[in-house]
Amino acid sequence: MPETYFNPVVANRFYLDLNGNKIDTIQEVSGIEDESDVVEVQQSMKNGKIVIVKALGAMPLKSGKLTLKYAAFKDDPIKKWYDEIVNQKVEAARTTISLVLYDLEGKPEFTFEFARAWVSKYSFGSLSAKGNDPLAVTVTIEHSGMNVTGYNS
Repeated sequence: MPETYFNPVVANRFYLDLNGNKIDTIQEVSGIEDESDVVEVQQSMKNGKIVIVKALGAMPLKSGKLTLKYAAFKDDPIKKWYDEIVNQKVEAARTTISLVLYDLEGKPEFTFEFARAWVSKYSFGSLSAKGNDPLAVTVTIEHSGMNVTGYNS
């Protein structure tokens, strides 16, 4: 038997913090990533052999795009946020948002923080008379970088 037990962080307890609004109707989030820019350079060795060397590119980090899927509801703060973009208030709309993962007791375990975030796409899901699913909303969020706190600390 192992002497130490590790409790994994579960991915089904989270909410979005948007300017103090705790939005817990989020069903799915993808695109939580940063990526290093890689440059491949071909070099010729003394023996004539060609090798490819990979190095860090000029832009050390590229931010991903977040995609959020959630059930539509009235007075949606994400829709209001998107409307600021539509009304040409892009700089005012850029804000830091957080995805907070919490444990079984409701305490935050760790937080993904996204700087200068803004909604670039807002779409409603399909309508169907056959089912009783809530109307889904999918949004794409651009950001200028991710910071993770509480993980590996």
